[in-house]
Amino acid sequence: MSRPAASLQAVWQVLLDDYPVDLCWSPDGRYVVLAGGEGRLYRVSSADAGVVQLGSHEPGVLAAAWQPGGKWLASSGQDGSVQLWDGTGAEGQTGRIIHRGLRWPLALAYEPKGKSLAFVMGRELHRYSSDGEPLPSIGPHEVPLTQLAWRNPTQCVVAGGGQLCLDTVAAAQPIETHLLDGAPLTLCISPDARIAAAGLQDGQLNFRYLATHKRSRMSGYDGKVDQTSWSANSRWLATAASGSGDIVVWDFSGKGPEGTEPLQLRTHAERIQALAFAPEGAWLVSGGRDWRLVLWRPGPSQRAEVEAPVDVQLLDAPIGRISWSRDGKRVAVAQTDGRVRLFALQA
Repeated sequence: MSRPAASLQAVWQVLLDDYPVDLCWSPDGRYVVLAGGEGRLYRVSSADAGVVQLGSHEPGVLAAAWQPGGKWLASSGQDGSVQLWDGTGAEGQTGRIIHRGLRWPLALAYEPKGKSLAFVMGRELHRYSSDGEPLPSIGPHEVPLTQLAWRNPTQCVVAGGGQLCLDTVAAAQPIETHLLDGAPLTLCISPDARIAAAGLQDGQLNFRYLATHKRSRMSGYDGKVDQTSWSANSRWLATAASGSGDIVVWDFSGKGPEGTEPLQLRTHAERIQALAFAPEGAWLVSGGRDWRLVLWRPGPSQRAEVEAPVDVQLLDAPIGRISWSRDGKRVAVAQTDGRVRLFALQA
């Protein structure tokens, strides 16, 4: 079976006065938001590239998340606060502070239905309602937490050095704790909610089947495993490490990847800094320090064909962040020089 022809077509580009730390879409696909390391929050219209600076979360933003199905944009910052913004509102807003602490709030994320917001700080999982009212936190955990991913609207998976925990948000539910082989740099849950995968600082990939508690690890990476992304059908897990320009893709069909040879996607000449499967279909996009934006399609075909790129776009600066629109038809790309580009998938 041969792959369909496809390409990434440039739509627009804008140059913004900040470097990217996060990039996200509004749920309706009308806007792209760039969160900057110096604190600026920019909203860009996907239709005409019109730019609005919503406000500034000084001294710098750590992460941004748009409420699924809603208007609220949440930001976490280096000042220890979490703030809410009207993502569809006017420029020059002042963020509403809903939490402030002595540590950085990490792994900011709305639950899938958008009814609550969560982040980790120290050994606690903190939760707030969509309109900023505090909800019961979960903890203390045994280790400081750095990663969080929602499994479903009632369960969060959190992780820190040496541990992965399943937290149920219902009252009086105990924390389910599991061993993790090191310090996690990434945490992602397969779309079918079966498997939690964590990229580790010591060059390993850990994954755990959440229902059976079976776990496994893949080693041999060149550097820290700091990029992980699941395909929409939960079959493929794409990974990349800090010391290589290769993408390693594991196949979770059948009995899983143990004892199998992964796909090796080799086109990047330098470190990969962004990696994302589309939320629909099987398309994968990667971006790196080598200024290359690459389109891939892991799937049923000849191995040599699968491991070849479908399209390569050479940009004019390293790529820092990539984000797909919810319908999987457009890709927003943030470069390290502050430039944001929009590409349309032609397939």
